[in-house]
Amino acid sequence: MKRKKNLATWYILFYLILVGIGGLFFLSSEKGHLELLFNTHHHSFLDQFFIIMTMFGDGAVLIPIILLLSLNRFSYAIFMLWTALIHMVLVFLAKNLIFKGAPRPAEFLKDVDFYRIPGFELHHWNSFPSGHTATAFAMTCGLAFIFSKNKNFQIALLLIGCLIGFSRVYLMQHFFLDVWAGSIVGVSSALIGREITIRYFSTVPFKKSIFKKPKPKIAKLRRQLTIQKKEA
Repeated sequence: MKRKKNLATWYILFYLILVGIGGLFFLSSEKGHLELLFNTHHHSFLDQFFIIMTMFGDGAVLIPIILLLSLNRFSYAIFMLWTALIHMVLVFLAKNLIFKGAPRPAEFLKDVDFYRIPGFELHHWNSFPSGHTATAFAMTCGLAFIFSKNKNFQIALLLIGCLIGFSRVYLMQHFFLDVWAGSIVGVSSALIGREITIRYFSTVPFKKSIFKKPKPKIAKLRRQLTIQKKEA
């Protein structure tokens, strides 16, 4: 990875705008108020859509991504691996040590009659931050850094991250504040992983892939001509 090349400018720019605006709402609103407001607007199609979307926030999703990236370049796979490990450690510490036992919406609003999707299991504890959201933003931000040349792809990745995060609120598994914090953990993990990769894993050996790429014939011919000229 290169510091000046892999910047993900558009992803980071729009993310900062969203996280800034979101912070103003989520930090100033009464806990559970926004969640109940959205809970009144359910549809059978959206129920299934967000059940599927939330699956992409599972940490296991990063495994095939890391394997596929290794086919292109080892440094990309190493970067995503660092990002995955960092966000997992941060989420674990927050959920099990710092904010252990924080109630989720199902527990916090247990005396409120809110809509529950039939057959969908709700968790009750260790709400802060949202681990699925952290994974979603670690994954999408990491890919935005790798494919930084494509502006539209960066914006699409950010949208996917937001949809996965919102799915946690729609399904009443997390509060908006949990999702907001989870996104910060995910993006921060990608930034730290990028810095580690640039510093320690950007040399030539890490730019290779599992499959050796064939050298372009034109470049090979140019080298042969250069050698012939020197010998002449």
